[in-house]
Amino acid sequence: MSALLLLYHEVLGMGLPWLDGVQHPRTPKRIIFSVLTVAEVVALLSALSADMALLARLLYGTSTRLMEGLRLRVKDVDFDLGVVVEL
Repeated sequence: MSALLLLYHEVLGMGLPWLDGVQHPRTPKRIIFSVLTVAEVVALLSALSADMALLARLLYGTSTRLMEGLRLRVKDVDFDLGVVVEL
């Protein structure tokens, strides 16, 4: 829309009265993220069942997405070094 306005107003010297009623797109609202305190993380993880707590700790500690954690296989974990290996 800005390019059309520049073309018609500045280059061609013409007005576009029909374009006055067209609304500009709205900018999306930003999502405000909050960071949990250490006490809140401990309370959250302690409220989960054992298997869900293990997954939640893995996701929290490695900053992985949910599906990445769910698709994790035993061969993706190096137990000797204590690291998750990306293959």
